[in-house]
Amino acid sequence: MNEYNVSDYGIFGSAISTVNNLNTKIENGKTSVAECKTTLSNPAVFMGPICDSCISALTTADSKLSTITSNLTTITNYLKETSANYQAGDDKASSLITGLNGSKTISNVSTDNSSRDEIYNFLADQGFNKAAICGILANIRAESNYRSTATGDHGTSYGLCQWHKGRWDNLKSFCDSNGLDSTTTNAQLQFLMYELTNKYPKLYESLKNVSNNPEGAYQAAFDWTVKFERPAGMEKSGDKRGNNAKSQIWEIYKNV
Repeated sequence: MNEYNVSDYGIFGSAISTVNNLNTKIENGKTSVAECKTTLSNPAVFMGPICDSCISALTTADSKLSTITSNLTTITNYLKETSANYQAGDDKASSLITGLNGSKTISNVSTDNSSRDEIYNFLADQGFNKAAICGILANIRAESNYRSTATGDHGTSYGLCQWHKGRWDNLKSFCDSNGLDSTTTNAQLQFLMYELTNKYPKLYESLKNVSNNPEGAYQAAFDWTVKFERPAGMEKSGDKRGNNAKSQIWEIYKNV
């Protein structure tokens, strides 16, 4: 059986981005060709056979550029389709590795906050225990109050985790390459997992193995603050978020 992993999806994103950049440059070239043809056709500029020859050459170039952009569009569509099939393979693989009957356990926790519950259920389905989830939730609460469209830092940070500048750009690129809406909670959580497994593997492993108790919730929140979010005064923020995870969010979910 082929092995699929969300960490590999970025390969497609990078390729699609490269092709799109080429297409943009070629489209700019076509615009320049059209401007040259217009200029050479101007009676005030026209110089007889020489201009006719140049216009003919530019027309041929324009035709070739159109063929290239068409081919690049075909390549982009192929990459997007392949990426979608790759993800479908990952979903299929996931369904085969849990449970003797091949079914995947889906968390369906429901409390008084549906936005928070959506995040909890997603992370539970990723295999995190209650303490790790409470630690992550404490940070998301502090960053965005569970709102996927929240902005901060004078408009330079966005989303559940307030991804800043380049990381926000990475979020959008990841979602574009995987056919996701970057404004939604689910898409941002998929990107969160991509970042966590690729950029912060040590944090990922520690969260997977944190003690499933209030102290574990504190540790998960503190580690997430200083290693993933890294806000100003992160040690102090980590302690505050750790206590929030331990004394408040754990109390909400401890019996679910």
